[in-house]
Amino acid sequence: KGADLTGANAKGAVFVMSSMTNANLTRADLTEATLTGADLRNAILEGTRFCRTTMPDRSINNSGCPR
Repeated sequence: KGADLTGANAKGAVFVMSSMTNANLTRADLTEATLTGADLRNAILEGTRFCRTTMPDRSINNSGCPR
């Protein structure tokens, strides 16, 4: 909870069932990360890269993939 992961390289990281409430993920790279069941309430996601990222609801987020 409340972790500062600003600018973190979390490519391929696994955050299954993690509590990431109030975490700062500004400009973090979550390419191919797995967030299944993670709690992202009040997390700061400004500029976070999502590409082939498995979201808490198991959907795939490709919003930050290079075009």
